[in-house]
Amino acid sequence: MAGDAFPRDIKFEASLDAKRIAIGERAQLGLTFFGNQNIKPPEIGNIDGLEMRYLGPSTMMTVINGRISTSITHMYSVMPLKTGKFTLGPFNFTYEGDNYTSNILTLEVSEDKPASRDDERAITEDDAAEKLNLSDRIFVVLRAAKTSAYVNELIPVTVKLYVNALNVSDIQLPTFSQEGFSKIEFKEPKQYREEMGGLLYDVLEFKTNIFGTRPGEYRLGPAKIKCNIMVRKKARSSSARDFFDDDPYMDSFFQGPLAKYERHPAELKSDDMPLIVSPLPAEGRPNDFSGAIGDYQFIYSASPLKVKAGDPITLQMEINGTGNFNTVLVPRLKTVEGFKVYDAEIRTDTNRKLFRQVLIPEADTVTEIPEATFNYFDPYKKVYKTITQGPIKIEVEKGKEEAPAQVVGPVVKISQNDTPEELKRNIIYIKDSPGRLIKKGAFLYNNKLFQGAMMLPLLMLIGLYVSESRRNRLKSDTVYAGRLFAIQSARRGLKKLKEKLKAKDQALFYEELFSTLQNYFGHRLHMPPAGITFAAVYSIAVSKGVDQEIIRKLKNLFEVSDQTRFAGFQLDELHMKDDMKELEEVIKYFERIRI
Repeated sequence: MAGDAFPRDIKFEASLDAKRIAIGERAQLGLTFFGNQNIKPPEIGNIDGLEMRYLGPSTMMTVINGRISTSITHMYSVMPLKTGKFTLGPFNFTYEGDNYTSNILTLEVSEDKPASRDDERAITEDDAAEKLNLSDRIFVVLRAAKTSAYVNELIPVTVKLYVNALNVSDIQLPTFSQEGFSKIEFKEPKQYREEMGGLLYDVLEFKTNIFGTRPGEYRLGPAKIKCNIMVRKKARSSSARDFFDDDPYMDSFFQGPLAKYERHPAELKSDDMPLIVSPLPAEGRPNDFSGAIGDYQFIYSASPLKVKAGDPITLQMEINGTGNFNTVLVPRLKTVEGFKVYDAEIRTDTNRKLFRQVLIPEADTVTEIPEATFNYFDPYKKVYKTITQGPIKIEVEKGKEEAPAQVVGPVVKISQNDTPEELKRNIIYIKDSPGRLIKKGAFLYNNKLFQGAMMLPLLMLIGLYVSESRRNRLKSDTVYAGRLFAIQSARRGLKKLKEKLKAKDQALFYEELFSTLQNYFGHRLHMPPAGITFAAVYSIAVSKGVDQEIIRKLKNLFEVSDQTRFAGFQLDELHMKDDMKELEEVIKYFERIRI
């Protein structure tokens, strides 16, 4: 196994676009360097009887879930000066102190034009399309860490995509038949190189965990991966070639590298595998067993430990270890007498599940938080285990007693000579100043500031109602949600495109353009963004009667994205501005129509 590729892990390969040509024809020699795009064209020297001319570089990028593997091909024109059989290579070059050697090629030059050259090339291209699913170039492998497990026991599953000397893009996450099993999302894929059978493969490794939900004997898989593979286009027929011979722009040099390639959608499948799911044993099962399976630890704590009656205490129960945390439920308290108990707040992290629960002691007679019990089944030792934690000592004080209500005022002493009539007399004090004068009839409710303050709760209630209605509609109305998310993603994408255009970064500009297309139409058409291609959008656009000019612009945007991402096609700033303008026009058009 090669392990992770290092920056200097470079593969050097030579190729010819034709093995037999005639005097007056040309062949193209390509020297491809995988793993590095900064290698300058090597000096290949002269070959007796052949005229070699450097045409330029062609870069290729393989996009895999946002990760890019790169290569560069230096193209040479090969013009024969005489007939015969010529050997090209091996070619050598040195990079950062390391020496690299290519394979050897053979070119046969005849006096007359080989009648079968076009047919041979067409057959070669047909074969290439037919061989997209052959296991020696690209294939999928499904592996499970174990072939037998208990119900709810986690089973690590790995799906590997092997690619040998192919350009693959738009790779979707693996899917496989999972009847009787849980559905868990795949993690971020890992990319590396691996040697197998004398060949070096680029490997994309997806990992996940599944668990059986009911006992039985199953077949896991096959795992399926959808992607697009770039293969050479069929050569034009002889009649078409002759018709365009006078057009200098039909020359392969002017057409650009991508003119020779087209995308072929492919669905790759692995073999399936047997898997036995057994029921949990009945022997030794606790009465309150909740279904947890794995190997765990239980941590039990509370804070604060000194409170007044009626004040809250936060109880924290942490379960960590390895296993199926989907089946880990909140540990059971032995008793809740003397407490007011609230539902636990749950948080799940990697190999950890945390329960926070609020307890309120109702009286100062409570002296401890009761013990808690957690049960689980250990699939490795095949036994049930129980962990008990607590109790936790606490100190509860009496709550504050409310003071009785009393009237605050002057104390009147009543003498024996006082009479009831005298007690009824009012005492009027002389005021030093009249105080603040208020116009008669100037009530507080007539104050504008007071009126505005009274309207504020109503406005907040209306805003809350609108927000809740919008959130409920997003959950229930998928068409509305998709359209909303589509325009939001389009705005973000156009903003980023302006930044890339300002920085004059062509590569990132067209990466972002393609991403914007996928995200917008993915939400707009209710499809996975990774599966969005021109063909997918075209079929829907035609059925909805979309304007042909918009379809043409849409096709151009997908094609120019492929040209720059896969073949290093060079475009100027003016072209980038035009493509961005076309993208805005396409999005505005689709926002006006109903799909």
